[in-house]
Amino acid sequence: MFGVPGGGPNLDVVGAAAAAGLRFILAHGETAAVIMAATYADLTGTPGAVVVTRGPGLASAVNGVAHAALDRLPVVVIADTVAAADASRVSHQRIDQAGLGRPVAKAAITVGRRQAGEVAAQIVRMALAAPPGPVIANMDDSAPGPVDDPGQDGGAPKDSTLERSGPPTPAGNASGASFLAGALRAARRPVLLLGAGAIPRTAAIRAAVAGRGLPALHTYRARGIIPDSADEAAGLVTGGTMEWPLLSAADLIIGLGVDEAEMIPAPWDYAARTILITEPAAGPSRTAASYRGYFTGATALQMPLALAAEVLADGPGHAWPPDAGHAAKTDAAARLAAAAVAAPGLLAPQQVVATVRACTPPETIAAVDAGAHMLVAMPLWEVPEPLRLLVSSGLATMGYALPAAIAAALYAPQVPVVAFTGDGGLGMTLAEIETAVRLSLRVIVIVFNDAALSLIKLKQKPAGQGGDEAVRYGPVSFAAAAAAMGAAGAAVTTERDLATALAAALRRPGPTVIDASVDPAGYPAVMDLSRGQAGRRAVPGISRALGVRCPLALPGAALARRSVRSDHYRGEVQRRRRGNPARSVHDRRAGTGDEPRRPRPDL
Repeated sequence: MFGVPGGGPNLDVVGAAAAAGLRFILAHGETAAVIMAATYADLTGTPGAVVVTRGPGLASAVNGVAHAALDRLPVVVIADTVAAADASRVSHQRIDQAGLGRPVAKAAITVGRRQAGEVAAQIVRMALAAPPGPVIANMDDSAPGPVDDPGQDGGAPKDSTLERSGPPTPAGNASGASFLAGALRAARRPVLLLGAGAIPRTAAIRAAVAGRGLPALHTYRARGIIPDSADEAAGLVTGGTMEWPLLSAADLIIGLGVDEAEMIPAPWDYAARTILITEPAAGPSRTAASYRGYFTGATALQMPLALAAEVLADGPGHAWPPDAGHAAKTDAAARLAAAAVAAPGLLAPQQVVATVRACTPPETIAAVDAGAHMLVAMPLWEVPEPLRLLVSSGLATMGYALPAAIAAALYAPQVPVVAFTGDGGLGMTLAEIETAVRLSLRVIVIVFNDAALSLIKLKQKPAGQGGDEAVRYGPVSFAAAAAAMGAAGAAVTTERDLATALAAALRRPGPTVIDASVDPAGYPAVMDLSRGQAGRRAVPGISRALGVRCPLALPGAALARRSVRSDHYRGEVQRRRRGNPARSVHDRRAGTGDEPRRPRPDL
């Protein structure tokens, strides 16, 4: 149980939890406490629990509740209230807590003095019921019994995508399986989209696609259903353009457990037939005559995902090259690497992510905050299984990574946990470093420090939108701030310094904050590759893994400043070492040199 309690009844709840064997984790902020509880629910599959005080406590928790709602995570938020018996005379801290919670929670229920145990069990069942989500329990012992106040729709997600118009939807498992099998027989280049709803069926999906070369794109939260080492792992699908090379060439797109909340607002303009499959209990019925949601023109099926995996396993062959998915993923990573630029004394964000990944064990859990660095960290951080890469996908809230990392370290204390965060996001949750210190958690916080809201700055127009005053901060030493709270701190400006700090952090039982000075100059190119026209390019050949190793394991000559190298750049370095003349190398910052020309056969 997590939270920031007030007095009286809140403390009774904490005491009762302790008596029931529940450990209480004191946080510094209510939103951070809800994010911790939601992350713990994500990792364990059991509801998270949060205690907050009335008025400002619940109001401060709302952002965390919204995160749990859009990422479909079961959380019970237990809030004190101004008693109904006192409402006529008490205005201090009295707000409409049910009205505050209804827009973001599945339900807001007032728990009175009667049948409290039965009501608590009902609240837990409601949080777990598909689609899972947060439920607010407003505690009022002056109320005679429970007051169910879920709003007009009984707590169902308020989602306009439930209004459908498009192809008819087959009903029933047998007809759905037959429909999917027919679509596969008619297709030559099918692509899978894997969403968070498919995580419970990871084993069946892996068995269905293993060795078949069928490209599989993952949403942020689904990463690892197909391990990144597999040829079928094709990278990310976000609604941006990084997935364009595969989806534009596909003639059938099959989504398994995909939640539209994970997709950024962008047109779905692919010509391929799209079939979306969700579990029958995944939410409101999609058996209406048609579909007009995010995936324009898609056909929606409700059938067990395990059955869908069987249909995939029994399906015919396809016309993709054997490692088309792997080629698409590694080429996207190479393009991101080529966009890396850094002035002397600064690191490119790509260097930070690649170095941390190379210097930490494969089982490391990483939590990624919202911000420009996320566009680098999510595609470059490779995972062997689900729930090793955590992110606020539906809400995309800043201030997520550190609380999520704390929850992950509580869940798996023997596994290294990394929090990737910008300076803006860490500024929102800085005090939670003390939480990690107090709990002796081995959390490694990597701060992309460029003293700016870099993602917002990318979107800012040159005039009329506030200039630097709207997006830039003053310099902050997060390493010094961490030391002041009892954590270890290190400021780094080179890959070797970063690798050395990581090695020390992995040996340390408590938290470490690594303050990485980064150059944001490459972010515009990263944004263009992720969400702009630069992503709409054919995959230039089939490349292999980038081959990045931890700098501490490299010979001295290889420690010269470089971005994450693709095969092309490694070949260029080897050619120069043999004494051949140097060729011009692409330099986005100076605008000099030529982009290396590589063959671009059709995928």
